[in-house]
Amino acid sequence: MAEYINVEKPFLEKLRLLGWQVFDQGIGIPQEPEKSLRDNFKQVVLPEEFKKAIKKINTTPDNREWLTDKQLDEILFEIQNFPGKSLHEANKEIHRLLIKGTSVARNELTGEQDPTVRLVDFKNYDNNSFIAINQFRLNTPGASRQGIIPDIVLFLNGLPVCVVEAKDFEVAEPLSEAYLQITRYANTRDDDYGFKEGEERLFHYNMFSIITHGKEARVGTISAEFDFYNNWVDIFPEEYRTVTYPPDEERQEVLIHGMLNKEILIDLLKHFTLFIEIKKGVEVKIVARYNQYRAVGKIIRNFREGRTPMEKSGVVWHTQGSGKSLTMVFLIRKLRSLDDLKDLKIIFIVDRIDLEDQLSETAAMTGEPVRIINRRNKLNQLSDDTGDVNMVMIHKFLDEKNISAQSLIDAGIVPTFEKFDTINNSDRILLLIDEAHRTQGGDMGDNLFSAFPHAARIGFTGTPLLTERHEIKTHERFGGFIDFYKFDKAVKDRATVEIKYIGKVSKDKLDDKEAFDTEFEDMFEQRTQAEKEEIQRRYGSFIAYLESKERIAAISRNIINHYYRDILVNGFKAQVVASSIVAAVRYKYELEIAVQNKIAELKKLPEEDLDVEQLQQLEFLKVAAIVSSLGNNEPGYISKARREAREMNAIENFKADFNFEKPETGIGMICVCDRLLTGFDAPVEQVMYLDKSLKEHDLFQAITRVN
Repeated sequence: MAEYINVEKPFLEKLRLLGWQVFDQGIGIPQEPEKSLRDNFKQVVLPEEFKKAIKKINTTPDNREWLTDKQLDEILFEIQNFPGKSLHEANKEIHRLLIKGTSVARNELTGEQDPTVRLVDFKNYDNNSFIAINQFRLNTPGASRQGIIPDIVLFLNGLPVCVVEAKDFEVAEPLSEAYLQITRYANTRDDDYGFKEGEERLFHYNMFSIITHGKEARVGTISAEFDFYNNWVDIFPEEYRTVTYPPDEERQEVLIHGMLNKEILIDLLKHFTLFIEIKKGVEVKIVARYNQYRAVGKIIRNFREGRTPMEKSGVVWHTQGSGKSLTMVFLIRKLRSLDDLKDLKIIFIVDRIDLEDQLSETAAMTGEPVRIINRRNKLNQLSDDTGDVNMVMIHKFLDEKNISAQSLIDAGIVPTFEKFDTINNSDRILLLIDEAHRTQGGDMGDNLFSAFPHAARIGFTGTPLLTERHEIKTHERFGGFIDFYKFDKAVKDRATVEIKYIGKVSKDKLDDKEAFDTEFEDMFEQRTQAEKEEIQRRYGSFIAYLESKERIAAISRNIINHYYRDILVNGFKAQVVASSIVAAVRYKYELEIAVQNKIAELKKLPEEDLDVEQLQQLEFLKVAAIVSSLGNNEPGYISKARREAREMNAIENFKADFNFEKPETGIGMICVCDRLLTGFDAPVEQVMYLDKSLKEHDLFQAITRVN
């Protein structure tokens, strides 16, 4: 009774205020299926409501309904029958049908052959049917229980798109209990003997499920484990903020107004839902977080209301790991549905090869082909007025100078180049600039903006330049901030995790000064004496100190002890960041030696003290160095390490979970210098061993690889 009065009934009342048709069956086990708009308790779809809604939203230009009763029965059969498909497969197929529609043989009124039948009206959201039914009884013959009764089921055009499980606040761990109940209903909870517990057909149509105890509500898809059920704690557009609680609260009222408003729900379905492969062979369903939804809405509003390119532009400050790349995808998907903005030419701007590769894969989720402009002499391809999606890595514009852009990137140099001529004068261009804090200043930014003088430019960054020593601050360059989602808020929302810092100190000295001086002369023989003296004054002893083989060997032993004790035991992987390419490769070899020494040490333990399983993990472990070339005359050990990493496909296999049946997944530690410190997503990476001097945005970009 308390659950119904305190949580379930208020939930239904809020839906009623939003215009939902509510069927409140009170408490107890329902006995009459007709009260829930069904013929029997085995049906998960509301059949008559589905047919009525589909008939209503499919009309001729002069507003005549044209679907026949037979055709409606055929579509109802199609939408309910997915033999042999898993829950995920069926859900993905139904999502496709909801977005794209289906077809029938003929429009009997007009004679049109194979006309499309819309299952949702995306143009006029209020033309759809929105129904909420509580105590939605479903009989489950052959299951371990006779039936299930979800607290509330929400129907869009007769299809159950959301299941709500409510618990009273006084229940121990109410949200966890509600989540377990959802997994039982969906038949996705592991059962030791494989017994069916629920009715997964109810979740074939599921956009997301909600767990709530009133004071807090969370939302997750069919793919989400408990930790990935997220709060929705803001309401956008602002005109829908009619709740009495502050927008940053976790209460169910905020989630209801923020997600279940009719317009927002239809918007989330069409533009903010994706099926993505998070690692090889593992696909999940995701729905945008509130900060992503809000940012997209603000970007579009900014563009519509701005009178000048600067007024249309701005910075999205969303912290590292909060899904900026997906925000760009959601933005493009939404733009393509808006009559006044669907013709925009989209140009992604990146400044690193690894970001180009990663972002191009993400951008493909827009459903459009992504054209990559990889040479300066191909920039004229951006001069037309086609509303397409393009990607440009800004450094590659330097090819005409016979300077390798990659060599500059490897050296950590942000290049400059002569001022561009105007490529495209159109104001129907949107520049999406990733990691905007790095590319917004100096000649590079000037030339980019002069090439597209009337384009709106949106900078995405988790680390904008803000301090007084920065001549041009990021938000000033782009015209101001559009949206904020900072690190502390992301941690509170559980979108990212807290980062734990452990300070380590090493003390070393330079014993062989003569050998150091000789190596220095060889390395900088092409420099003038004045240049060599300045380099030695600034960096010489410090670089030698950081690259010292003995120092790296000692630190490697410490790293392996910590990694074995605290990280490997949980199946996670590690990244080692060194001060130079030489140091990174030396770490690879010294870590391998430290691993072998640790294995030998463990094997000497008494049998009762030895953790055989963890020893096998350590024996399975491989170390790779991800570094660029130092040129034709680089030491052989560096060439060998780089070749090994390439042959092992080290980056991709590092991202994969350890799997003893796949030896390549044993790559559990990667050693880097500059690469993979930004834009590198590897959820399995839990620890970073940082042996490099970094500060400000560079430091924050690097350390957030672990969350």
